[in-house]
Amino acid sequence: MPRFRIACFNVENLFSRPLLFAAGDDPKAADAIRGAAVLQRLLDAKTYNAPEIIRTWNEFGLARYVSLRSDRVNAEDARSQRFFFHAHDGNDDSPVVSINSAIRGRADWLGGLELKGESLSGPQVRAIANVIKRVDADVIGLCEVEDRRTLEAFNAQMLGRKYPYCVLFEGNDERGIDVALMSKHPIGDMRSNAYTVDMQETRRRDGVTPRLFNRDCIEIAVQLPDGRGAVAVLVTHLKSKRGTAEAEIDTDRKRIRQSEEIARILRERYVRDGKPHRVVVCGDLNEVPDRGGANGAALGGRQTSVDALLVDAGLSNIVRDTLGREKAFTHVEERGGAVQRGQIDYLLLSPDLKAAAINVGIDRSGQAHWGPKAPPRAQAASDHACLFVDLDLARLSGP
Repeated sequence: MPRFRIACFNVENLFSRPLLFAAGDDPKAADAIRGAAVLQRLLDAKTYNAPEIIRTWNEFGLARYVSLRSDRVNAEDARSQRFFFHAHDGNDDSPVVSINSAIRGRADWLGGLELKGESLSGPQVRAIANVIKRVDADVIGLCEVEDRRTLEAFNAQMLGRKYPYCVLFEGNDERGIDVALMSKHPIGDMRSNAYTVDMQETRRRDGVTPRLFNRDCIEIAVQLPDGRGAVAVLVTHLKSKRGTAEAEIDTDRKRIRQSEEIARILRERYVRDGKPHRVVVCGDLNEVPDRGGANGAALGGRQTSVDALLVDAGLSNIVRDTLGREKAFTHVEERGGAVQRGQIDYLLLSPDLKAAAINVGIDRSGQAHWGPKAPPRAQAASDHACLFVDLDLARLSGP
């Protein structure tokens, strides 16, 4: 029986760190931070103390953590564009032995320090990797990934290149948390909706055009094995809530517009015989499926702010439908000693994919606070669980 597993997981900030900031994993990094600060002050000086600059660079081992980029040397007597000369010329990791004699102060050159390297170690990152390896999905949608470079590095360093196809478009979140997809199978058409304009949002004070999706809604066609066609996976992360009832009204309105736009995308691109076809919408919708119309000022009679997807679009909340309300919680939050549970992460399946579903599950092995067996918060992968559904591809009809 050909099984195809689709998963989604909010990894709660999968980020890389410059090696200089990896003091928890590298004890020498703490000293290097101090050394870099000293070096920066020396480089900002009007007149340079060359021996002190050289001593600082070598003594603190800064070559491992930073690079010194020299874009241009302005001095008329310059014969080289380099700033440092090393014991082994051309090897920037060897000790510095001299400074370009044409550089006598800050006005003589353009350039500066750059942070070097990436660190993807630490207990949280290892826990994220363990969950993903344990679930072993064919394709997995991710929320809260820093950038594509980090995603590729994570796949290589922590997953052994388990997923040959990694997709991430830069989204709109100011913190740099994006949605992404990793697949074992080739991908076809790809689309980002990060540039969709929010026509109902007032223009921002910084002059940036208001965008509908705070992060993105990506559309990725994933090829199924054995020539069985493709499935469209839409990964999104909708507007988060702000805590107070008053602030939630604004976030409700934003999520309503976001979910209505995704429903429009489904009608326009993923319908056959009047129904969604071979499509799954997954990710963190930041809304529970059973608010019951609470705080209805913005809902306009809807039960939730994402009813356009949960009710109107013809998709199935396969996790809730299969596991039931009590077991379908995906997010756990601890505030003031009280634990709140709810489903805000979803795998929403078109009718044909629901008919092919043979197994649904939630992996909580990396989730904090969910119960007595939960890992300590400092060692947890996320406050979200990883959801998955297995499809029997033999049950799919048509391309």
